[in-house]
Amino acid sequence: MTSIARITRQCWNGLPYLQKELGRRASLYSGQVLATPMTYYIIFGGRCNLACSFCEVDVHSELKLSREAMLRVIREAKDLSGSGFNISLSGGEPTIYKPLIETLQLASDIGVNMGFTTNGLSLIESNVKRILACNPFNINVSLESVDPKVNESLRPAQDGTRRTLRGIDNVLAEKARTGARTSVIVKPTIMEQNYRGLPDLVRHFGKQSPVQINFQPYVGMAGSRFWVSDLANLRRVFDELLSLQQEGYRVMASPQQYESFNHYFANPPKQGAVKQHLDLGGQKRNCDIGLRSMFLYADGDVFFCDYLGKPVGNIHQNSLSEIYYGQAAGGQRKQMVYCNIDCQQTCKRPIPLLVKARSFLRMY
Repeated sequence: MTSIARITRQCWNGLPYLQKELGRRASLYSGQVLATPMTYYIIFGGRCNLACSFCEVDVHSELKLSREAMLRVIREAKDLSGSGFNISLSGGEPTIYKPLIETLQLASDIGVNMGFTTNGLSLIESNVKRILACNPFNINVSLESVDPKVNESLRPAQDGTRRTLRGIDNVLAEKARTGARTSVIVKPTIMEQNYRGLPDLVRHFGKQSPVQINFQPYVGMAGSRFWVSDLANLRRVFDELLSLQQEGYRVMASPQQYESFNHYFANPPKQGAVKQHLDLGGQKRNCDIGLRSMFLYADGDVFFCDYLGKPVGNIHQNSLSEIYYGQAAGGQRKQMVYCNIDCQQTCKRPIPLLVKARSFLRMY
């Protein structure tokens, strides 16, 4: 497919997403709910084949979303959002979640864009063939460094760096063989241990690779050993990443996002806290996460934002549509207009429309 034809197809595919973007803006302006979610984040449970040193998830928890509940949620998301949305599965490690293939296949069959976030260790050729046969929307791969010493100090798996990089290569090879639409996004977490090597990670994948890189900062307790200490050097690294992006490397970020990362690390939360707050002077921030996202957890609780600490419903008691339009949801949306929590996780922070558009056009 020629570049012009591919871009034309992507522009057409992006129209339902643009409609949702406009619907959210109209909702904020009018105070009415004129949009439906663009992204559903499903956390199936905590089970994982790794115990990363910086991870806050209880990897030993036996709680998980049942097969029946998972399949029902896929259908209910389709009923609520129609088109122009995607579902992101995480945990835990989705590749050890038994209903994964059945879930991806159902999503494909009913026209739902669905993907997952993985550590990549299980992306061996046989698994990748089964996964890409379902034509998932995207596969996000968590990788902190291409230096095994650094990466495996954070993600302690024997030969884990080579296995993860090999897993990415397996996905790209199968994508090329089958023509699957699946986008591959590498998602490093910016930490004291790895930030100096992030430019090398970007260079590893090159300018021509279909792999995109999407950074997020470490989120955890202030004073943790993962917090970046040398802020001047961090800024130099960010400047280098921006230069690489301008050279054509596929980094999903804007200068404004890097500036917000700098501010985030320069102003850690108070001791014992895991989130920061902005000084808005009582002005509206117009957070729209209650119009664009729903987070579903293994116990069935549904959140717009888990930072608020209160679910807006439970899938074992109500449908997604009943929850989204319910009284609790409406109350939280009014609260979010003035929310001052500094959101830096990629699943929570607002992303500029042009950054989204550029990343979307690079997919497939």
